[in-house]
Amino acid sequence: MRRVVFASGKGGTGKTTFTAITARLAAEDGPLVLADCDVEAANLPIALRATVTGSEPFAGGSKAVIDADACRGCGACQPVCRFEAIAADEDFWRTRAFVIDPWACEGCGACVPACPYDAITMEQSRAGEVHTAETVIGPMAFGQLVAGEDLSGKLVTEVRTRADAIGVEHGIDRMWIDGPPGVGCPAIAALTGTDLVMAVTEPTLSGEHDLMRLVTLARRFDLPVAVVLNKADLSASGARRIRERMAAEGLDLVAEVPFDAELAALPERLARGEEFAFPDTPGMDGVRATAAWLAERMGAGS
Repeated sequence: MRRVVFASGKGGTGKTTFTAITARLAAEDGPLVLADCDVEAANLPIALRATVTGSEPFAGGSKAVIDADACRGCGACQPVCRFEAIAADEDFWRTRAFVIDPWACEGCGACVPACPYDAITMEQSRAGEVHTAETVIGPMAFGQLVAGEDLSGKLVTEVRTRADAIGVEHGIDRMWIDGPPGVGCPAIAALTGTDLVMAVTEPTLSGEHDLMRLVTLARRFDLPVAVVLNKADLSASGARRIRERMAAEGLDLVAEVPFDAELAALPERLARGEEFAFPDTPGMDGVRATAAWLAERMGAGS
């Protein structure tokens, strides 16, 4: 399986747009598997009109739960909770029971032995879901993390594992991955084991700074990095800094893509499943150049 991950050190660079459109172009040369590893805000399924075909629960950490029938309201559990997750029930005068706030509970389990009535147990929580889907381009795997959960890196790994299984099932040997923004645990999980990091950046100080954080991360995993400069015409000085930095770092600047309203509207047209011809605009020329570079690097599908 040959895998390219579209990544960015920051959000808003156009990473999902490039993933969707280059995947559409790449699909003309053969099938590919898609994976959206931005599990906190998966937008690729929207852009590619995904129809969910299967879902699996993703287990989170254990949380403490109080059995209201067994609880005698003694309050022995409350002082041992360092996270202030235990409080008297709102209807305490009637129930004589304490309750645990699942958002505040960190699953340390200190309250379990503190209860003299064995009313507290640890139960595994549901932290999200892994979905499989069909899109206007090909099969996809993506994840949805429950708000407030902190296991996004593990969920990204589950999405990657499911996408690999889809590839084996369908005999597909190319994967386009829409990675999460940033350089934290989710990004590490998305980059690990890929063949190429396609970094999408913009001509701003924050774009340059966060791009170099991503490059540093990729180099720690000995992963090749290529760069696309999106919205290149919005700042001449910013674009110049990116060019100079890429030359100094010895990185391929695959394409410079000017801001293009028609290009930004393409994911919506893809989502509607319309038959359309790609526009002949400077922005689309930059995306075609990126897709052609990827075709040479990643090859055609089986």
